[in-house]
Amino acid sequence: MPLFSERIEGWSPIPDTFVSFFAASPNSFWLDREHHHDSRYSIIGSGLYSEQMPASEPDSSQGQLPFSFRPGFVGVINYALPEAARLEVSGIDVDRAFVYDHDNRAMFFLGNFADEAAFKQWFHAALLRLALVGGDAASYQMTHDPASAASFTALDSKSDYLAKIETAKDHIAKGDIYQLCLTTELQADYVGDPLALFLRLRRAHPAPYCTFLKTEQATYVSISPERFISVRGSRVTSSPIKGTRPRSNDPAQDLELQQRLGSDEKERAENLMIVDLIRNDLSSICESGSVNVESLLAIRSYSTVHQLVSDVSGELVESKNGFDALRALFPGGSMTGAPKISACAILEQLEKRERGAYAGAIGWISGTGDMDLGMVIRTAIFEASRVKIAVGGGITSGSHPATEHAEVQLKAMALVEAMGAEVSW
Repeated sequence: MPLFSERIEGWSPIPDTFVSFFAASPNSFWLDREHHHDSRYSIIGSGLYSEQMPASEPDSSQGQLPFSFRPGFVGVINYALPEAARLEVSGIDVDRAFVYDHDNRAMFFLGNFADEAAFKQWFHAALLRLALVGGDAASYQMTHDPASAASFTALDSKSDYLAKIETAKDHIAKGDIYQLCLTTELQADYVGDPLALFLRLRRAHPAPYCTFLKTEQATYVSISPERFISVRGSRVTSSPIKGTRPRSNDPAQDLELQQRLGSDEKERAENLMIVDLIRNDLSSICESGSVNVESLLAIRSYSTVHQLVSDVSGELVESKNGFDALRALFPGGSMTGAPKISACAILEQLEKRERGAYAGAIGWISGTGDMDLGMVIRTAIFEASRVKIAVGGGITSGSHPATEHAEVQLKAMALVEAMGAEVSW
């Protein structure tokens, strides 16, 4: 069906609008990009549950929209080995959505409809309902306790995780790999409401890929800082994160921690290895000479950590589209190690569990092949009465096991503390 859109000046607050329109839906999403350094659009909506990628189709908007999002698929792509025959997805088939322009304080209404009359009817009904929106998020938080847990249990004890780090270093010493992203998982029973938790987290821990995704199968509360892949037309960008230091409340100490991260040879080498891996992945689908490192080893600071981030981009060859780019880069090199195929094989031996959505991707994919997907990290996944949070870190020849384990604890801290929990390591 054709795509129709309307733009209005001004908006109702996004939290209130989401709660009013979509909180009761079994399948809803909130792609919160208020704190994304190069994306000014937040998107909310709902739809039918889907385990299918969107069908490839041309853009019917006739270039009238200032953003590349189009109704299609919003959801997660589970971690998979590079040679997987197909990618396992779970999410929402979106046919209508609200898009917020943070720079211009404008709001777009998008929908696939049989004709303009049907779209106008929906649009005017939405406007009437928006007029009644106000205080919905505050009311929701007063009547819903945020999801909480008493104690998380790590699938790997501290001693087991340290032993796995030593095994990874043995593989590196033998030349099997250069780097490995070793992970573990925390699990707990929970009570309370994941959306109420998200409403709290997005304020306390703003992140570029802050996401709330609820489906019939699971709910995802993500404060991910990492872009896995962005495709806009022929341009592909990936922004791996490797290198972490904690934040400090003391400004002088915080600056010192930031400077130490920037000069740490182990952390810099770790990031450079993944940049090289992504350059290689992009070279297989991009025009010769078009793959560039736009930003190398930039320090970006978030609520609890400083991190080293690089931006790698390229121009797709004419015969390739965003779906080809997704397959070429998947799974994200920052969550595997290098070389990717060898690293994935060793991870299977060491981790002995399915990663599921963790280390996969979360965000939107349009039928045009454009997409914007964050890495599934710093994410709590709620299924039935259980919640799980997976965490990990990159292992190199220079890794100190105790330091690596402390980094894993640091990465889990924001979500675990927000749920009022402790961790039994």
